[in-house]
Amino acid sequence: MRAERILDDIYEVKLPLKGSSLKELSCYIIKGQDRSCIIDVGFDTEECDRILREAVEELGLDKKNTDILLTHTHQDHCGNLPNLYKEFGGVCCSRWDSIRISGNDPVSKYDYLKDNFLKCGMSTSLLEQMPKDEDMDSSVPLECIKVLSDGDVLTYGKYHLKVIDLKGHMPGLIGFYDEEQEVLFPGDHVLNKITPNIGFYGEEYHSLTNYVANLKKVRDLKVKHVFPAHRGAIKDLQARVDEILEHHEERLDEITGVLYTKPMCAYEVAGKVKWYYKEGNFHAYPVMMKWMAASEILAHLQYLYERGEIVRSGEEGESYIYRYVN
Repeated sequence: MRAERILDDIYEVKLPLKGSSLKELSCYIIKGQDRSCIIDVGFDTEECDRILREAVEELGLDKKNTDILLTHTHQDHCGNLPNLYKEFGGVCCSRWDSIRISGNDPVSKYDYLKDNFLKCGMSTSLLEQMPKDEDMDSSVPLECIKVLSDGDVLTYGKYHLKVIDLKGHMPGLIGFYDEEQEVLFPGDHVLNKITPNIGFYGEEYHSLTNYVANLKKVRDLKVKHVFPAHRGAIKDLQARVDEILEHHEERLDEITGVLYTKPMCAYEVAGKVKWYYKEGNFHAYPVMMKWMAASEILAHLQYLYERGEIVRSGEEGESYIYRYVN
């Protein structure tokens, strides 16, 4: 059986994420009498596609009456979408993500990375080593996409999923919450055992500021069942949110301590703080992981800068250098 029943009419399908430290994605299916939905669809691999299709067949879903709901558009959540959207009902996602999956993003992936590397203080030689397969092979037509906004409600059987804006991990991330059934699907917003990467997408997105605010938003929701995208169900949402908030406060303190010694760019700071991936040896990380780490540090530096705790130098087209304020 590919689909494991975890609650009345809710099924979990574990999709393998080959080559990713995340190992697998928990895809969720809600089976309704008239309409059903799939939450997130995995990588664009034969294995993910086959397993998900086998689960759909097991459950006897009517594909045309089954919507695909995306929490966000990282590849482990949406990569398989081009293989599926023509056969299923609507594709539902945030406005920000609708621009990405429809191929209408005005900023190319390469230009985004180039700017991000520059702001982090990473060399262009490292940029050229980045994997080239980060975008979907084909886009989804706008007419196949239903744009969701905070507060919208989607109904599948007895479940009434309210859309929650959870930007932070990604600017377009959304979750789905049923207050009556006390069920929350937070995507990557809150995870068991690991903390989601909070990267720098641009100053206008205030990644960490929004992430912290949205952690506090979900902390006190009335929930009995929290089904995130990775690492299994969360038994105590309040406790897990508090742990993640504490983690970020500790990281902010650590970064401030590093900057106390001398001004640095995000990449330099990333090489001096504590990491857990591959025994914490940042300098041995593959370039993708180095960039993700440096981008997360940059998001934390922006947070400190916005709070007036550090100052920044560097104009457009230059790396940002941060300095501790006494």
